[in-house]
Amino acid sequence: MAHPNSKRAKAAKEKRSAERRDRVAAGASSASSETQRAAQRDEVLARRRREALLKKLRNRGAVVVAVALIVTGLFFGLRPDPELPGVTNVADDGGGHVTNAVYASATPTSGRHVAASPNCGTRATQLDAPLAVHALEHGVVLVWYDAKRPELGTQLADLVSKWKSHVIVSPNARLRTAIVATAWDRLKAYPSVTPEINDFIKTYRFRGPEDVACDR
Repeated sequence: MAHPNSKRAKAAKEKRSAERRDRVAAGASSASSETQRAAQRDEVLARRRREALLKKLRNRGAVVVAVALIVTGLFFGLRPDPELPGVTNVADDGGGHVTNAVYASATPTSGRHVAASPNCGTRATQLDAPLAVHALEHGVVLVWYDAKRPELGTQLADLVSKWKSHVIVSPNARLRTAIVATAWDRLKAYPSVTPEINDFIKTYRFRGPEDVACDR
């Protein structure tokens, strides 16, 4: 056995010390590598969680937008059309073409009618009722005035001149009041020419079952 202070003993001791240092360093390096791998795993998991959350939020946002669009569409598509106070909602008598038609009212607002349709504008002579009903079916507003008061026709022509289509002014020999404004299934009488007639036109024009051009 070598003496503890001999060169051989010292060399062996240094060798064992070096081996211990190598093992400690190797252990530390292994621990460090494991720590790095754990940190990398945590980062990957965190990134996946963020991506999953973002995807979920995007999907939820898309659903919210889709629902909002559907609700908006239903609201504007199904909400009732506006109505003016004092306007009569007349029962619908249907439609369809016939060679001749007779109406109980002097100002019919629906019913069977002739196949021809009139031009829009102000008329000097009374429009035939079957033509009038066809015009209403196309979304026209027809303003009748008492034929015994031609000055009403002049005043009405000035009042409605801003409307470029879908408005007809016509005398009517059967009226019991000064003016009657009609649209499909709608009617209101007026004692004189008033700006409210333009409100009627604005509200009920284009409200017929069909949307057809009406040239002047």
